[in-house]
Parts: sequence; C-alpha cells; structure tokens
Amino acid sequence: MIPDLPNPAELDGQGRSGLSYRIFGTIQPTLVVEMDSTHGVFSDAGGMSWMSESIEMNTGTGAGGSGGFLSGLARMVGGGTLFLIQFSTRSEGQIAFAADFPGKIVPLDLAPGETIIMHKHAFLAAEAGVTLAVTFTRRFGAGLVGGDGFVLQSVTGPGLAFAELDGDAIEYDLKSGETLLVEPGHVAMFDQSVTFDVQMMKGLRNILFSGEALFFARLQGPGRVWLGSMSASKVAHRIGEYLPGRS
Repeated sequence: MIPDLPNPAELDGQGRSGLSYRIFGTIQPTLVVEMDSTHGVFSDAGGMSWMSESIEMNTGTGAGGSGGFLSGLARMVGGGTLFLIQFSTRSEGQIAFAADFPGKIVPLDLAPGETIIMHKHAFLAAEAGVTLAVTFTRRFGAGLVGGDGFVLQSVTGPGLAFAELDGDAIEYDLKSGETLLVEPGHVAMFDQSVTFDVQMMKGLRNILFSGEALFFARLQGPGRVWLGSMSASKVAHRIGEYLPGRS
C-alpha cells in the first residue's frame, strides 16, 4: 500500500507514458515517483533517498538504452557514476529522489528522439525508456577554456527525465540566431539544437578588474536554455572565505 503524503506537492504531473510524479519543497526539493508494474525508473548509483518496500532494485552498468560497461566508463568521465540503479515493482509503490543542493527539480517529458544536454551534475532520475549518455560540445576550444562545459550529459526520449538545477530555474526560448552570454557556472541544460561555445571577455580593464569569469558560455538559438540562479563554484568560494586558515 502506498502511504499518504499529507503535505501538498509543489508540482503534480504525469508523463506521456502515464508515469505520475510529485515534487515537494521549494528550497531543497524532493521528487516522488508513483510506481506500478508497467513502469520503471533509474538513477545514478546513490541517487535514491527512500522507497516503498515493494520497490525492487537492480544495479548494473546500463539501464534502458543507456548502454553497458563502456557507456558506464564514459558516464564517469561526464560526472556520473559507473553503475546505474534500475527500480521496478510488481505491484505499486513510491520512490523518492532528493536534490543534493538547494534549487529546483525540473521534469522533462521527452518525445521519441528528443535530446536535452545538461551539466554533468544535473541528472537526477529518468524513466526506463530514456537514454542517458555522455556528449561533448561541438567545438574543442570550448572544452579547453570552459572546464565542465566540454564534457556534458544528455538524456534522449521517449520518457520522463528529471534534472536538478542549482538555485531557481530560469528558462529562455531562444529564436534562431538569438544569443546569450552566461557565466559558465549558471548553465544548467539546453536543447540539442542550441549551439554551445565559449567567448572571451572583451576589454583589458574588464578582464583585470570586473571580477567576472574570464570566459563566457555562448548559447545561440534556436532552442530552449535553462539557467540556474545559483553557481555552486561561487557558493564554494564564499564558504571558503570563512574556513580556518583563510584570511
């Protein structure tokens, strides 16, 4: 029997396949998926927070269309885990995935062949039909100066996928040729149709004294772009100022 959750969900939804989910909380959100015998989900190793007794786990290097051992090694390069955990049930039950960092959980109901590219730490969980893979930016130069921006993860439908974004999630729908320059730590995910590149800041005084990153992520439409209002690297820098031994 599925236990009741008396507190109201911030978001209550259902994918094309009929898989239902609820997202609770505003600052440190939690995804709760309603499972039955016709659906399955998977996550990175260590991603599950709690589940009903009726849920069964199966750990391996692949899930859905996400490949085997070599794909698992590639995921490790991309910031994921070698092993994935598949969850299923012969009856019904709930499984929950809590965000690792204050922010938002964004559901993505992917059509067959639809691909979203995301930051290496953004993937939270997905329906069994989704393919999780490592992808690369179109230009090698973006990797040389963009750090985390070179090796990314992608999710391809059909099925529901869930991403966790740091801070609030701000979505843009860029027209063809429309461009955003973004501090790299704020780039969360974008449609496969969006061109990702890196552009150096202009102006010597800007480079020396602005306090901004030396390079911007350059995102050009057409396509959707999701940005996170919180940059984990900036948070780490601010916390570091208060650690013992730092002046």
